[in-house]
Amino acid sequence: MGDRRAGLAFPRLGVGLVAGALAIVAPAASAPTRASEPSVAGARRTAVVEAVEKAKGAVVNISSEKKAASSSRWPFSPEENQRPRVNGMGSGVIVDGRGYILTNHHVVDKVQGIQVQLLDGSAYPALVLQVDPVMDLALIKIEPASPLQAITIGTSSDLMLGESVIAIGNAFGYENTVSLGIIGALHRDLTLSDDQVYRNLIQTDAAINPGNSGGALINIEGELIGINVAVRAGAQGLGFALPVDEVKRAAAEMLSTRRIAATWHGVVAAETLRGGHRVLVAADVQRGGPGEAAGIRPGDELVQIAGMPVANALDVERAFLDARPGAPAQVVVRRGGAEVPLALDVRPLPRGASLASLEPGDPIWESLGLRTAPASTEDVANVNPKLRGGLLIQAVSPGSPAAAASLQRGDILVGMNVGERNWETIRPDHILHVLSQPEAVQTDSALLYVIRRNGLQQRRISLADPRVKNIIAQ
Repeated sequence: MGDRRAGLAFPRLGVGLVAGALAIVAPAASAPTRASEPSVAGARRTAVVEAVEKAKGAVVNISSEKKAASSSRWPFSPEENQRPRVNGMGSGVIVDGRGYILTNHHVVDKVQGIQVQLLDGSAYPALVLQVDPVMDLALIKIEPASPLQAITIGTSSDLMLGESVIAIGNAFGYENTVSLGIIGALHRDLTLSDDQVYRNLIQTDAAINPGNSGGALINIEGELIGINVAVRAGAQGLGFALPVDEVKRAAAEMLSTRRIAATWHGVVAAETLRGGHRVLVAADVQRGGPGEAAGIRPGDELVQIAGMPVANALDVERAFLDARPGAPAQVVVRRGGAEVPLALDVRPLPRGASLASLEPGDPIWESLGLRTAPASTEDVANVNPKLRGGLLIQAVSPGSPAAAASLQRGDILVGMNVGERNWETIRPDHILHVLSQPEAVQTDSALLYVIRRNGLQQRRISLADPRVKNIIAQ
C-alpha cells in the first residue's frame, strides 16, 4: 500500500502579480499538444482517477418498491390494499464475487422486488439474506452470470482529518456517481430519530445524497473505508459513513458459515499490528472445534484459506463458504516465521445447537466477568423511551471486575462511558468496541449505565485488571 499521508500531486501553475492583479504566467511558447498524447493523458491520470477505476466495478445500484405509508390501523382495510407503490433507490458494495452485496438495512427494509444493477448495465433480482438493524447493514445476494469484482477492503483505524476520500453510489438515481472530498471529522454520533441513532461515524464533505446510502466511501488507494449511510438535512457538505472496521465485524457475522452454509470452523480471526504491518491472526480457537483439530493455535498468523489470501475476518468466512464436511480446506498459517500448511475439515452444525453455543470463547466473560444477552426493547423503553436496547446480565463471575463493580444478574447494561464519550451497548460486540477505543487505553476505569428495578443507575468498573488490559491491547 502506498503512503496515504502523502498529498495528491497536481500540476502547479505559475502565478505572478501584474499591476496589483493576479495573473497566470504563461509557459514558454511551444508546439500545442493534443489531449490524446501520452504526456497529457499521464498528467490527467491522477490518484483520484486510479482509485475510482479500482473500486467502481464493485459498487452497485439498488432499486426497489414499497407501499406508501398508511394511516389505517386495520391491515385488511380497502385503504390498506389500495396504497400506491413508491420506488426506492440505494447503493451497495460487492464483498464477494459470488454475488454477496453489502448495503444499508434501510435501503432494503420492507421493500419488494429488489433489483441490482452492475456497472456494465446488467441487472439481477436480489434476495435479502441477513440484516443488522442496529448497525443499519444488510447482506443481499444475486446470482451473477460470471464472477464479480469484489471491493478491496481497507481499515478505518488510521484515518486522518483532511484525508482525501471518494464517495461512489446511485445519487438521486444517477448511477455510478463519483464525488470527491475530505474527512471532516471522526467519531461523530448522529441521531436521526428515536429509532435510528448512529455512533462513531466518519464525517465527510464528499457529496452524499439520497440514493448514496449503502455505497462506498474509499480512500485514495481505492480501498473501502466506510459505507455511506446518512446526510445532514439542510446542510451542505455534511455526509456520514459507517467506519469499515465496524462494518467488517458485522459483515463477517452476517456472512459467517454458520448462518450461510450451516457449517462451523471454530476460529475467531482478528487484525493486529506485527512489526509495523497489519496482519490477521487466530485470536481464539474454540476448544474441541474443527480449528483446534486442524492444529491451528491462538496467535497463528492466517495467511491463506482454500487458496484465498485472507486479510480480515470477513475474508475467513468467505474462504470457508464453499468448504464441505469431509473435504478439508487447506489453511496456511505463519508460525515462528515459517509457513505451516494445515487441513481444516468444517463440521455441520450439531442438531439443536444454537449459533451462540458454537462461538469460540467469550472475551467479555473472560475479561470483565459478564455473561450477557440482548434485552427486549420493552424492558428498557419503560425506563427511558429513547433507549433502543441493552444487554441483560445473565451471570457475573466471582472475583471479576464486574463483581467488584457490584453488578448483578438481572441488571441491564444500556451504555458505557470512557473519557468524555458515551456509547450504547445493544450487542456484546459494542462492549468490545468501547474497550478498543484510545480512551480505554489511557484510563483505568469506565462508567456503566445499568437498569435495576426500573431505575437507571451508574456503576464504575475497573479496566486495570490484566485480563481487561489484554483485551484492550488487542
